Amino acid sequence: MSGTLLIAPAWLGRSGLWTVDAKGRRKAVDADDVGLPDDLADRLEAWMDSFDAIYEEDEEARSRFPSAAEQAEWEGEGAAIAEAIAAELGPGWAVSTDLTGWREMTKP
Repeated sequence: MSGTLLIAPAWLGRSGLWTVDAKGRRKAVDADDVGLPDDLADRLEAWMDSFDAIYEEDEEARSRFPSAAEQAEWEGEGAAIAEAIAAELGPGWAVSTDLTGWREMTKP
């Protein structure tokens, strides 16, 4: 299996992984779909859990990290996970991230 994989957070119940087709359309996938080992899948899940923890269901626009430092730490972990996934999947996969796009969806 090969292709284009995007790591981008989405609220509640999503893995943060998306395959991207030639037209740029995203399809949600999980770690098993792309063959990630359990330890990397667990790391991704913990990272997404910390993202879900900031979700404000009643007012999505208020969903933010408590501080810029915590957000930077979370984004750094996302970038590190992307590197680990790229190394695991090998050269047949193009792995990229969108770690800030969620903020556009939550603008007041």
